[in-house]
Amino acid sequence: MPNTAVHRTSWRAPVTSNVGRNYKQVRQAYIDVMTTFCLIHSSGQGPEGWKLLVQELERRGHRVLTPALDVSRTDEGLAYHAETLVEALKRSGLPSPEVVCVAHSASGMYLPLVAERWPPRRMVFLAAAIPRPGLSIMDQLRADSSMMNPAWIGQNPMEDDVALEFVFHDCPPERLDWALSTRVLFYAKRAMEEPCPLSAWPAVPATYVVCAEDRTITPAWQRRAAREWLGVEPVELPGGHCPHVSRPEVLADVLDRISE
Repeated sequence: MPNTAVHRTSWRAPVTSNVGRNYKQVRQAYIDVMTTFCLIHSSGQGPEGWKLLVQELERRGHRVLTPALDVSRTDEGLAYHAETLVEALKRSGLPSPEVVCVAHSASGMYLPLVAERWPPRRMVFLAAAIPRPGLSIMDQLRADSSMMNPAWIGQNPMEDDVALEFVFHDCPPERLDWALSTRVLFYAKRAMEEPCPLSAWPAVPATYVVCAEDRTITPAWQRRAAREWLGVEPVELPGGHCPHVSRPEVLADVLDRISE
């Protein structure tokens, strides 16, 4: 089973004349506002790609998990990859109501299966696919070609020119070498092609974050899917498919507000 990175914020009690009592009061207040975010990486970028967002969330007093999908198992289906994430969450020892799960891009197809098995406080779809019970992601794409930018279909994001044009086009130049180094190639063929096994949508609140200049999953599809399938008004960010790389402080502010 892949390792799970756990980033824990440090906490230090203030120096007061009544240290014991104030320590307990302040520490409890700190715990009450702290959220754990579980950041689920995409099919094209590994857990290291969350680094800048992890720093921003920790700066705001939150804790972060960055579990790794088993990218070698492209022959396994949705349930296997969802269970990999669930096992990582269970190993964290955290109560599920303390955790907000954020899935990026193709990993949105695992998110409700995770929530069915281990209900978090909230699901966040970040420029992500949304599975439909009884349909595969490929079924969805065949039924609605507006889901994907036609120029993106068939491209290999492991080619630098492709990644720079479609994925990291709005990222600061000084981050590009690092961003390119975080890529993984994980085409989960069976998971993409098998029908979503959910019989009912999990009773967990959901948020959708649209990236307004996304060159992969089209922003128009993201908005429509959020409204029609999740029944929510999406949160919209400027920029492309990877706001955790291009503008992590803005995304952290959004997640901070969602966690309140």
